[in-house]
Amino acid sequence: MTDFSELPLVFFTTLSQMAVGAFVVLYLLRKNDHIQEMAADRIAVIVVVLMALAMGGASTHLGDPVGGWRALLGLEHSWLSREIFVMSGFLGLAFLYALPQLKSFRSLAGLLGVVFGVVGIVVTAMVYTLPARPAWNSPYPLLFFALTALSAGPLLVSYIVHEQEGTICQAALKLTSFALIAGFIVSVLYASQQSANLAMPAGWLALRCLIGQLLPAALLYKLTQQPAGRNLLMILVLVVLGELLGRQLFYGSVLAYPLFPF
Repeated sequence: MTDFSELPLVFFTTLSQMAVGAFVVLYLLRKNDHIQEMAADRIAVIVVVLMALAMGGASTHLGDPVGGWRALLGLEHSWLSREIFVMSGFLGLAFLYALPQLKSFRSLAGLLGVVFGVVGIVVTAMVYTLPARPAWNSPYPLLFFALTALSAGPLLVSYIVHEQEGTICQAALKLTSFALIAGFIVSVLYASQQSANLAMPAGWLALRCLIGQLLPAALLYKLTQQPAGRNLLMILVLVVLGELLGRQLFYGSVLAYPLFPF
């Protein structure tokens, strides 16, 4: 039985974590004058768009999207309420950071955005760290979400920098490579250690690891100092597809029925 009922959350978690990873790298590059303004401005806008799409998509998962603001009333006791608050705060700060009219406040907005983004990933992971779901009641949700940010975010920044400046952001690509290999190891450990609590088809897990981790890592390893932009774009597409598939498996693996029919 195929179940895509959690698809809005698949896109929300993947896109929001990608946005956080890109924002953190952008802030560090800009702070240290390692990126030109044109590329930085474009990345900042893309981060806002990704977060807006993520938040908008997540709202469709609510029974009453218009009344979704009421979720904030549970900040004292609900991780979901905290997630909505922190991620909304990150979106607002990223928007302020992207506004050229507020350049004098950019440093403060960037620093606060980094804090809100990182805290947002932790809080989102806590939403799924549930005793009722043994496979999730572990460090794995946090590891998965952090590794999405560390792989897709820096890679997005690298692609935009190459397109705008024609240069290679080696530090960001090395971070992506590390995250891809770490993600592969974590995925295998998760499937093996939590096998009794999962309904995860091995074939789909293998596909996820191949297209979203191993193949992109191999392509990054082969890149010369001046790779073609289309190579980075292809790697970015593979990583994002792999993260989406991995997140779908993450949700589907704990449902009463298998996510895929085979």
